[in-house]
Amino acid sequence: MPSETRTIAIIGAGFSGTLTAVNVLRSSQSHDLRVVLIEQAPIHARGLAYRSRDDNHLLNVPAGNMSALVDEPDHFVAWCQHIDPALNAGSFISRRLYGEYLQSTMESAETHHPGVLEKITDEAIAVSPDASGNAFRIELASGASLHATQVVLALGHFPPRPPAAVPEALYRHVVDPWDFATLDSLDPAKPVVILGTGHTAIDALFRLTSCNTTRKVILLSRRGLLPHGHRFHPSPPCTSDYPTYLAGLPPTIRAYTRALRQEARRREADGGNWRDVINELRPHAARLWQGLPESEQRRSLRGVAAYWDIHRHRLAPVATRRLERLLESGQVERIAGQVAGLALHEANLRVQIKERHHADAMSLDIGAIVNCTGPNYDLSALSLPLVTQLRETGLIQQDRLKLGLLVDDDYRVIGTHDEAIPGLFYVGPMLKARYWEAIAVPELRLHAYQLARNLTRPRLHEER
Repeated sequence: MPSETRTIAIIGAGFSGTLTAVNVLRSSQSHDLRVVLIEQAPIHARGLAYRSRDDNHLLNVPAGNMSALVDEPDHFVAWCQHIDPALNAGSFISRRLYGEYLQSTMESAETHHPGVLEKITDEAIAVSPDASGNAFRIELASGASLHATQVVLALGHFPPRPPAAVPEALYRHVVDPWDFATLDSLDPAKPVVILGTGHTAIDALFRLTSCNTTRKVILLSRRGLLPHGHRFHPSPPCTSDYPTYLAGLPPTIRAYTRALRQEARRREADGGNWRDVINELRPHAARLWQGLPESEQRRSLRGVAAYWDIHRHRLAPVATRRLERLLESGQVERIAGQVAGLALHEANLRVQIKERHHADAMSLDIGAIVNCTGPNYDLSALSLPLVTQLRETGLIQQDRLKLGLLVDDDYRVIGTHDEAIPGLFYVGPMLKARYWEAIAVPELRLHAYQLARNLTRPRLHEER
């Protein structure tokens, strides 16, 4: 008799969910497998980051390190060269093209494994163990439901919190950076304040200034730090053993930071580049993070993480040049500080900005605030139906630092009883709670690959 079909349901078809599905298809030898990919957006495989059609938005990693497939490092470059032979491993490609690449990669996996993958456009609002205890029931916003032997939560990024100093009645003046229609409709004669100075803020800045060379834009963040740029002619980072300059140090963020700076200075003095030091450290970030006591992890988040981010998450050279020119022209101003208040003043929106190390706040009439303060991973502050249901039923647990979800070595989520939930997995940026490095393609593709291998290992599918 034929064996019963095993269903793996993946909730979320952004980068992590799509790559998990692709790797399951590529690694499974089973003929009784069904993979269901659930995504509420109408387009699968792109996710938030690669949905943009604006070619001003470039990847922040050179093409040579952007393959979706761990075991085929030249996969993306080869795909690019079918479009334009001039593109190479050092090119910084538009995110629009990368989204097409992810779709193409998924379509290729479907073609080679026909009849296995089913794509559903709907919102998952609940996941619960069914009556048998051997599967899960997934409820959808449309009223439909399905059963799955294993479920992967690939939920991606959650929207940032509204700024604390903004009254709820004025939230309508706080714009989502990915809402291009609203960004494009803002009054060009009024300044815009962008909260945050990271990559999303730079994306929003480029959108606001693409067709307007006079609009004043203020980049505002607590420290006013901007991402560094990639060097010209970058190459994929080489693999390296655990850095000898960190060996034997006490597990404190101060000791690690001091040693890292000294190594970067030494490398620069020898004609090298500090970027190589950062790149070589990335594969060991999880070990370093996990070895820090919680008090040191908290200290890192308060004082060091912002500086790590601007060195670790770099801009494409052309984006760096464009940002520099905007700052030099005076059209864009960078301020270290925070919003102290927002109110309607006659026909204007008036913001109070408290600059760092200044006693008095400055007032400015603006057109809008664009919120680029980063994803919110505080699950207690999220009202999304699926997250609320999983939290209230004890199927997921927030880490103490509120960086993400607790998972075990096999990516199974840890419930509120501190035990792994058999058959329920997570992959995506909230792995930062365990691995620290978990938001960029080079790390996420590896997590998706390893999870897919776990899902297709006999030991794990016999658990449920």
